[in-house]
Amino acid sequence: MKLNKTQLILSSFIISLILLSSACSLFPDQNSESDEGSIPLLPEDIDSLVMLAKFDLALKTGTDIEKIDTESVKEFDFADASLGVPEPGVEYIQVITPGYIIILYAEGETYEYHASGERVVQVP
Repeated sequence: MKLNKTQLILSSFIISLILLSSACSLFPDQNSESDEGSIPLLPEDIDSLVMLAKFDLALKTGTDIEKIDTESVKEFDFADASLGVPEPGVEYIQVITPGYIIILYAEGETYEYHASGERVVQVP
């Protein structure tokens, strides 16, 4: 069976649409539950959260990310969605929020991060 040009284009379009909709279902909606006071998603894998914390620290300090060491990572239940680091003027849902306390070491200094879901925040 030979397809004409219109049928070929239409078939390609339908296949692309199916692939795109399948790919979109693999990723959570970035706009839902995105504000700081919302309940975070279930914790991501620990390695990803540690890498996010290292990336944030590297940006803030100018330290090469390869020179940032992980001292410890421990599971922790935070009292609310602020992860123990509330921002002034932001209201947080008052619910026990499972997450992690990540301790990093770089250039003689120790840094603490709190993480849960897709959020990583540095403790001042």
